[in-house]
Amino acid sequence: MAHTIHKENIKKIQVLDERFYEVDKEIYVPGATTVLDAYPKGFGFYDWMKKNGADADKIRDEAAKVGSAVHQAIDDYLNDFEIFWAKDDKNEEQHYTLEQWQMICKFMDFFETHKPFKYRSELVLASSKLGYGGTMDMVCQIGNETWLIDHKTSNYIWKTHEIQLASYAKLLEECEGVKVDRMGILHLKASTRGPDKTGKKIQGEGWQLKEITRDRDELIRLFGHTLRLWQEENKNFKPRNLTYPDRFKRKKGK
Repeated sequence: MAHTIHKENIKKIQVLDERFYEVDKEIYVPGATTVLDAYPKGFGFYDWMKKNGADADKIRDEAAKVGSAVHQAIDDYLNDFEIFWAKDDKNEEQHYTLEQWQMICKFMDFFETHKPFKYRSELVLASSKLGYGGTMDMVCQIGNETWLIDHKTSNYIWKTHEIQLASYAKLLEECEGVKVDRMGILHLKASTRGPDKTGKKIQGEGWQLKEITRDRDELIRLFGHTLRLWQEENKNFKPRNLTYPDRFKRKKGK
C-alpha cells in the first residue's frame, strides 16, 4: 500500500511507501504490520484462502478499502471534522457504502456510551532502537486507565492482531514514556446483540472491545522473533518512494 501526495507548487506527485517509517530523516524501519507478514497466519487463514481461491485477493482488497474508509472517518470525527453519509437528501454524493456507515455508527455507539477522553488518533511512532514503527488507531483514557485500541472491520481477529497491539504498546512506552494499562481490539463486525448483561465486557449491538489478556511480554517476544526473521530475509530493504510529474501537455508543432 502506498500514500500519494500531490505537490502543486512543484507540479509533482510523490508516492510514499507506507510499509516503512522514517527516523531522523535518514533511517527507515519497517512497520509492525509489515513485519508480521512473516508470522504464520494459522490453519483458519490458509483454509479461507484455499476456499476462496482466485477470489481471495479481490475479497482482501475490497475489505482493505472498507477498513481504510472507516478508519479515516473515525480519525476525522476525533479531530472535530463533521462526517456525513451524503451531501444532500438525493444521495447524489454518497461518501460511504451502507456497510461502512454501519460500522461507523457502531464506533459512535462505543464512543458515546463509554466516553474515552484524552484520546490521540492515528498516532505515528517509530524507533531506530526497537527497529520498527507503527500507526496506532487510538490511545485514550477510559475511566482512570490508559487504553491502546485498534479498530478492526474484518470478520475475524487473528493472533497477529494481538501481537501487533503488544508491539505498539512497547513502541509507545519507548518513544513517549506512556505505560499502557489495557489493550483492546474494537471489533466492528462482532456478533454481539447488545450490552453485556454482567457489565464485565465493553460491547454493544454488533461491536465489542475485545481486551487482549494474553501475557504481554510473551506477545512482545513473539514479535521480536518475527522481527529478526523479517530482518534476515530483508537485509537490504529500502522504501520505494517515487516521484512523477502531475501533468502533461503536448507542445504545438511537435
